Amino acid sequence: MTKIDWIQIALLLLILLSVNRPLLKKSRLLGKRAVVISIHFLSKFVPKSKKLIVFGGENGQGFRGNTKYLFLKLARDPNLQCVWISKNNRVITQLRRKGYEAYKHHSVKGVYQQLRAKLVIHSHSINDDFSKSFLGGAISYNTWHGVGLKKVWGANKHTFSYKVLHEPNSIKRYFGKLVVKTNQAKENYVVSTSEAVSSYYPETFIVPEKKVLELGQVRNDVFFKESEEDFLIPEWIRNDKVILYMPTHRGFGKLETDINLAFDFEQLNDFCREMGYIFLVKRHMYSSGQVPTSYERIVDISEEPHDPQLLLKYTDILVTDYSSCYTDYLLLDRPVLFYCYDLSLYLTKSNEMYFNYFDVTPGPKINEFVDLMPGLKRSIEEPDLYKKERKKVLDLFYAEENQGEVLGKQAAFIYKHLLNVVHKK
Repeated sequence: MTKIDWIQIALLLLILLSVNRPLLKKSRLLGKRAVVISIHFLSKFVPKSKKLIVFGGENGQGFRGNTKYLFLKLARDPNLQCVWISKNNRVITQLRRKGYEAYKHHSVKGVYQQLRAKLVIHSHSINDDFSKSFLGGAISYNTWHGVGLKKVWGANKHTFSYKVLHEPNSIKRYFGKLVVKTNQAKENYVVSTSEAVSSYYPETFIVPEKKVLELGQVRNDVFFKESEEDFLIPEWIRNDKVILYMPTHRGFGKLETDINLAFDFEQLNDFCREMGYIFLVKRHMYSSGQVPTSYERIVDISEEPHDPQLLLKYTDILVTDYSSCYTDYLLLDRPVLFYCYDLSLYLTKSNEMYFNYFDVTPGPKINEFVDLMPGLKRSIEEPDLYKKERKKVLDLFYAEENQGEVLGKQAAFIYKHLLNVVHKK
């Protein structure tokens, strides 16, 4: 073929792609995936620094949770280089002002640190918390960010990973697995909290059983001690009697009901005034509707930077739905109400669950708002009503040895088994 022939063929392909937009979109997607797979594979050959650990969390948007506390502890070791990688400029600025090393995920220095890190510690997937292409040769230590009911990743039939793993066509399954592997590092660990939870983590996170570690949730250590962080929570929250409403999302916002249709805030405000409580609302980022600001006993703190675990610590009664926050709250042995007004819709249109919802929710199930305040009143008057049920579910989700502080043993495991060094305390 002549040079002119090649040019004509290229022009013809461009014309076909521009006319066929779905084909163009698919071609771009395939091209992008090919690049990611290639970089991910090549990153394995970059020499790793045994002292370099990169951290990330909260979908690359925050500095809190399990990874935050591991970062603060390990960063005190002068023999380690601990670097926080984020997708949020505010987080990077915040950490640098405190003297820590932090970089944007796609910056030159951020990419270099990710390529050179032996160990990456994160709370979501490496795709969510980092630039996954550069971590093919690292060790991944996934602390996860809760102990929930909802099926995710490899266990959720709506996800790309699940569809690939169950693809009947062997060729499509083979190439699909190449993409799935870019969401993992060379070696992958995930932190669990109990034997029951560990039973479904291999399928969920696509890891061998021996790589599931029952080491608890570091972020819950705040329940068992007091530190300077406690005073970041306003005094009026720490000292008042508090009911906290903390729901999960529904289909990433696609199935949300306007909060004003789920609550009669005027009646709720009157109830709280009568009972002497403050009703705090911590909406999910995908929630719909705005909480009215005209009620003195109802306060929407969704936009405030308060750590959710510290909010739970100073909450007297929790109201939630399908959120994993209640499993952590069980460590405090306080009343929980499950406001599940859309349970049928949630189960059919949103997430499947690992357990029967009614078996693992130790508290009253409220289907309509009219029943919410009587349920709250009974919880106030009889806080131990579901005490035995709470303990039973707590033991299911949290092994006895993980029902207290766990930061020390997680750090010890990282030193001994992942960094292969003897740490002198």
